[in-house]
Amino acid sequence: MKSNLYLVLLVSALSLAECTTDSDTSEESNDNTSAEEGNNNEEVDQPSKEQLLEPPGLSIQVGDETVNPVPGTYSWSVENEDGTITATEVDIAPPPELVRTIDAMEVTEDTPIELNFEAEPDRYSVRILNEQNNVTSESDEVDLSGEGKVIYEVMAHWDQGTATYAFSLIID
Repeated sequence: MKSNLYLVLLVSALSLAECTTDSDTSEESNDNTSAEEGNNNEEVDQPSKEQLLEPPGLSIQVGDETVNPVPGTYSWSVENEDGTITATEVDIAPPPELVRTIDAMEVTEDTPIELNFEAEPDRYSVRILNEQNNVTSESDEVDLSGEGKVIYEVMAHWDQGTATYAFSLIID
């Protein structure tokens, strides 16, 4: 008789566990639906930030025209669905070589310049390099105080990593 009682209790416990699991799954679906619908902006914004598979693009508004810099070296990490992390390290030629074959736009020292990232970085700096790839200046904006062809490197930082972009301008 005791073994029959244990069997009834075991079957009851398993039945209750199955009902609880189904109920929890249903609640999770409702929570996900509300997040997808935008009822909780924090939940919607955070995953999209984590899902950047590579560094965001950059375009540069130079006066009325757009310059697309050459992507450079970057270090990037992506968290996978299983909790592991995939890290990528890409080492490209230095900025003077990256921009060597690209026509530089002519500007004056008062030309308005705006950096437009696809996803805003936590911070960035704009460096000026010479032909030997030595940094001669670093600022939080594009410095147009030089003359002739000037090589720039934008170094941007996000939670997921760091990326560089190279371009050049001819300053009159």
